Amino acid sequence: MSKLRQKNPTAIRMPEEERTPEIFQMDIEIDIEKSVIISPHVYNICQDATGSTFGRETDIRMWTRSLDPSALLAATKKSFLAKYSRCRETNDITKPCTCRFQICVGWYPCGLKYCRGKDSSGKYVSYRCGIKTCKRHLSFDHVAKQKLYCLWDDL
Repeated sequence: MSKLRQKNPTAIRMPEEERTPEIFQMDIEIDIEKSVIISPHVYNICQDATGSTFGRETDIRMWTRSLDPSALLAATKKSFLAKYSRCRETNDITKPCTCRFQICVGWYPCGLKYCRGKDSSGKYVSYRCGIKTCKRHLSFDHVAKQKLYCLWDDL
């Protein structure tokens, strides 16, 4: 991506493809203080999170295949998302609820662009003619200990 150059870097870019929105169920709560078992990067990146951060059990199990399962259990706690209502539907700000954090990546390079044209013999051929761009919407659901920690979900 660092090799991409733009003729007009101030132009407003429009993606050629809008990817299907994805929702990720963050069903594991990771204890930041014990996260070095999973990866040293978790603590470095998430140290501002007070007490814990969230992940997907399938991802963590894949990253830590060689770990002793009991060590992994010591650093994580299962979050039962289905047990709680969405924060936007919860009236009491002190009650736990399922919080959704949404992000939209409006424009990013996601592949090669191919064009069709005629070659010297007049035959139609496909050739590489640039970079394909995409747009993507991602949602991350996790359990908030109180609605107070998820006020953006009311929007």
